[in-house]
Amino acid sequence: MEKAAKAGEAKGDTAAAERPGVKRRRVATQGAGPNDAGNGGDDSPVCPPHPGFMFDICIRCGKKKEKGDGDAGGTRGGDSGSTAVRYIHQGLEMSNAELEKAKREEKRRILLSGRLVLVLDLDHTLLNSARFSELSQEEHYAMHRIIAAADCEANGGSKEEVQQAAAAIQPVEDPVAAESAEEKEDGADVDGEKGEEEAGGKERARDGPFPGTDPPLRHLNCLRHMAMFTKLRPHAHAFLRAASQLCTMYIYTMGDRNYAREMAKLLDPTGELFNGRVIGSGDSTSQYKKDLDIVLGAEPTVLITDDTDRVWPKNLANLIRIDRYHFFKQSAAGFRQPGRSVMERQWRDEGDNGDRAQLRDVLAVIAAAHRRFFEGTAAANTADDAIAEMDASMLRSASATEGGDIRQTNHKPVSDEEASTKLESRDVRRLLTVPEDGPLANVRVVFSRVVAQSEPRPERHPLWLLATALGAEVLNAVDDGKGATHVVAHAGTGDGDGRRTDKVKWAAKTPGASAVSADWLAKCADEWARVDESRYSLLGPDDGGKVRDEPVVDTGGEDADVTGSPPGSPGYSA
Repeated sequence: MEKAAKAGEAKGDTAAAERPGVKRRRVATQGAGPNDAGNGGDDSPVCPPHPGFMFDICIRCGKKKEKGDGDAGGTRGGDSGSTAVRYIHQGLEMSNAELEKAKREEKRRILLSGRLVLVLDLDHTLLNSARFSELSQEEHYAMHRIIAAADCEANGGSKEEVQQAAAAIQPVEDPVAAESAEEKEDGADVDGEKGEEEAGGKERARDGPFPGTDPPLRHLNCLRHMAMFTKLRPHAHAFLRAASQLCTMYIYTMGDRNYAREMAKLLDPTGELFNGRVIGSGDSTSQYKKDLDIVLGAEPTVLITDDTDRVWPKNLANLIRIDRYHFFKQSAAGFRQPGRSVMERQWRDEGDNGDRAQLRDVLAVIAAAHRRFFEGTAAANTADDAIAEMDASMLRSASATEGGDIRQTNHKPVSDEEASTKLESRDVRRLLTVPEDGPLANVRVVFSRVVAQSEPRPERHPLWLLATALGAEVLNAVDDGKGATHVVAHAGTGDGDGRRTDKVKWAAKTPGASAVSADWLAKCADEWARVDESRYSLLGPDDGGKVRDEPVVDTGGEDADVTGSPPGSPGYSA
């Protein structure tokens, strides 16, 4: 089609050169065949209907868009109307019929590449941002100390040098305040007890420790041109590199396009992972909502990772709902979760303060879905490579090399026959929510301190989805009539100790019942097998964490939580 069109254009150019002053115009021929070069090779011989518009000019016939030619955001999935897809090209609209055709073609291409589609949110999912105006002056300096410490460590600095780099970032003193302080100091008894105490305090403050420098917090960025600090979620780069082996990835945010592109640069500096597939609020067809209508690829092949479920009213079945990431205390306060930010938790980042590395759990769900979707094809084992890639990168992050270069992997394509006979009827939404044969078939799981009690859709939590993808059935209570076989609990310490919940206590006194940490589920997914529960047991050695053969109905109390957020969050029950 393209060659024929170019040939026609070349011929026309020659004719125009031979007859100067003659203007050419394209004339649609009634009854022309689908391969006619004059109509662009579309199945329809003439316009209208127009296949699409670029800045209100038809991309086939060149006529200007008129009233009735289709309004952007028209009937979804129908033949009438058109939809703006400006993230693909500024000013581009496609007729809904043409968009559905493009989706079918993209689905075919993606399946042949052995991938699914992954749509990723930005804020509180992959990163957390705060404007300069939201931070105090001291918080500004704390951010710069963290950045200086991380840069020093990345360049091979010792622990002492890292502390010195952070200590070098000091507030600029107000000259008036400094002069006043000197006058007070001159009139004070510097040899007295009070003077010594103040001097010692200043020395301790100067030497540290400074926020986030032991070990240094990484991937905090100062975007001066946007008057903003942005902190990437721990292991964000490792997650994206691993997920790219399994999925074609999109960014979809309610932020504007400029913000989305800036954040994409932090997450994907080379542009190889998203390759322009960045959707901002101005690209969405619904205000304050997100929709897969502008994402190429069919919905049965799409997974979504977002911290908010209410923005996906039409696509909840595709959603993996991740817990919100709060680095800045203003972010946590905005969601009525004071005290839940990294800044307020002794600067201990996610995965290092008793909660889980959420992106690792999300990757486990994606890998499980990919494994089941491509079962029986050449791409079936790609999930193993992706998990191994992220785990290796997480280990490297301990030595400040998490960012690294994107590793070129050997993707395993699917044959045309496999795509036609095995994959066309498969739906990733069913594979994640309907327990079928799997390594945890006949296992009935109850969660305790894994999903926040206030969560309206706990079934979209990564660990819940992971359990069902493995073939397990998830129950809301140990005494719901079926009988739980496993209690999966948070394995924290202190007030967050999962061993103290009523559900775990029930498992301890129920013969053969198991109470295990969430690491057990993750390990079962990694090995795609039911691993030994005793290695992850929350019970004493006498209980053994063994699995019973017959259901046992709960006879004791149960904790009020359905299961989430790290202990201590609002609505969380012991």
